Amino acid sequence: MTTAHPHGLTLASDAILSWTHRYGATTSCLARLRGIRDPSADGRLLLTVVLSELRGQPRGHYILSDVAGAANNAHAQLVPGSVDPAAITWLVHHGQFSSADPTGPESLTRVDLHWTLDRYSTPPWEQVIRLNHDESRQLLDELRLRPVDEVLAAMPWDIPRPRQDSTGPGMHQG
Repeated sequence: MTTAHPHGLTLASDAILSWTHRYGATTSCLARLRGIRDPSADGRLLLTVVLSELRGQPRGHYILSDVAGAANNAHAQLVPGSVDPAAITWLVHHGQFSSADPTGPESLTRVDLHWTLDRYSTPPWEQVIRLNHDESRQLLDELRLRPVDEVLAAMPWDIPRPRQDSTGPGMHQG
């Protein structure tokens, strides 16, 4: 399990990340970067990127179905150039903000992406590890992540609005 260092955060940034999903539509998520100085290497930043799935995105265009695409765009748009792309910890975050029909408490999935030459590639499923509830809660606390709805409410620009919670018969929301 990845461990954050709650007293040593040197980078904390929240942004809406948009990208063209590999299935074709533009999708977006809340991207939160948290970094600490590496105690074993002077000047090196250890970075964790949390990608929070937001309801209201095109059906089937989930982060986990294009995590490499999301990561490549986050790297290009948000990650400081001094950060080693191979050393970033990638987490996908789900909760009530992800679906109109939440199935449980907030959860984190760690995705061990591999950086090759100039991009991340889609990992095999054994490198996608859903953390249990206690691990997720501890890591969310250590990373000092405010609730998603609170962060989104403070964003100064328009973001895609979630679909209404009520849908027609047989329609499910992602």
